[in-house]
Amino acid sequence: MQDKYALNGTDGLYFSKDQLIATQNGTSPERVIIFKLDSSLARIVSSEEIQRAGELGDPTHGVIVGGDFYYIANSGWDTLNDDGSVKNDAKPTPVHIMRTRVE
Repeated sequence: MQDKYALNGTDGLYFSKDQLIATQNGTSPERVIIFKLDSSLARIVSSEEIQRAGELGDPTHGVIVGGDFYYIANSGWDTLNDDGSVKNDAKPTPVHIMRTRVE
């Protein structure tokens, strides 16, 4: 049953062995999640949240290095208006890079 997993709001999707790692900043809550695939790599069989809102601020852009997944935990999209200008009440924060083991 594929539609039991929330795949919407995915900003980045990465493949490692038998899993997909997704940064989802178009969901509520924003999160980083691992989807385990079946042996044919055609179906999701389980999911595990790695990080979620509260610890994140619009996660984006990741890379797999060895057995680790590094990603930007706080892209700052929430501090911008639709036209790209900075919101009046914005409180920008330093970039926060997070890492999780994906092996």
